Amino acid sequence: MRINLDTLKILPGLLMAVFAVQSAISFTAIDMNMASYTIFVLMLMGLIVSCYFIARQRTVSFNDLVVLYFMVIIGLSSMAHGTDTKTWLLYTTTSVCLLRFTFNFYQHNLSPLIIGLTLGFTLGVFLQVGQLILDPSIWLIEEEKEIGGYILGDNYNQIGVCLILALLLNLLCVKIHKLFYFLLVPCAISCIAIPIIVGSMTAATGVILFVLLCFIPSSSLRRLVLGGFFFAVALFQLLVCFNANGIEHSETAVWFVEDVLDKDITFTNRTHMWDSALRIIADSPLLGYGFPDKDWYLAHMSSFAIGPHNILLATLIYGGIITFGLYLYLLVRSTLSAANIHDFHGDCLISAIVVSCMMMLMEAYSIPIIFCLYTLAEYYPHLNNQLLPQDES
Repeated sequence: MRINLDTLKILPGLLMAVFAVQSAISFTAIDMNMASYTIFVLMLMGLIVSCYFIARQRTVSFNDLVVLYFMVIIGLSSMAHGTDTKTWLLYTTTSVCLLRFTFNFYQHNLSPLIIGLTLGFTLGVFLQVGQLILDPSIWLIEEEKEIGGYILGDNYNQIGVCLILALLLNLLCVKIHKLFYFLLVPCAISCIAIPIIVGSMTAATGVILFVLLCFIPSSSLRRLVLGGFFFAVALFQLLVCFNANGIEHSETAVWFVEDVLDKDITFTNRTHMWDSALRIIADSPLLGYGFPDKDWYLAHMSSFAIGPHNILLATLIYGGIITFGLYLYLLVRSTLSAANIHDFHGDCLISAIVVSCMMMLMEAYSIPIIFCLYTLAEYYPHLNNQLLPQDES
């Protein structure tokens, strides 16, 4: 009996579920190392299967090549500078290649992939709720409260983008079948409650803003608001993040941030982190330094925190101007791909990207998680064409 790989549904769904669990859930944060190793082995097996898919198909998309160039350049830079090559190649690159190759091969039938991703990320959300209930000391007792140790992303600052992605995927599953409303409702409640409970204002703001943007009643008004929001994020990146400490010397900026926004002019010392990042980027602007670990950041950045806390500055550190350009291409290309479909779920994808970009002004999130969001946006026109027409607002 011959098996037609093109028509399989369970296998691609399982591959994406493994990707989601590997990318979102930190088993080491709760001392479940065996579970972490098991998921890693399954992911490696999945990568072998997906590589076989691509070898059998004998073709990759241009965007797949851009992603591969991105991963290879940072890997080579890591080897050259002695940074964390192992983590980048074994975990990050493996995860991203599994995602991209599987979407490429099964682009003619994306529903199983979306469902697999949804189940994986939603599992992470529900496990995080369970951890908060069973171990309230990590958030209830102020003296024992820590930044790390959370199931979803380990660091509580990393939780936000996982929650937005889980919400987005559940919304896409509702487009596939109305039965997924039974999963969407408890997931939405959990996604709003989790960041409020753990005290991550960045995550809470991001999740609530995503929900508000998605449910603006008019489609044209949604697009107008999203366009203005995206422009504001880009302007902040250019004038503030790339200027770093320079903002403190502008009387207008100081007035606007401190008096109008009622915020610290350093954005909780982030301007110092950005200034420190810009200094080391200037020493290796072309290829960056590879994928740094905690010790490298502490040794090379004159900042109390680990990393630049900004995705574009992080990309410049990872692979210099080349990977910076590749990353911007993927961001813009994916956003435009989703924007070509004028419906509610397409707007939800754009909302997720715009809100994530806003959050990434202040944090640098996991590359597999970010690329998962961009891949969903890139392939959304295919998914929309495969589903029966529905009335959208």
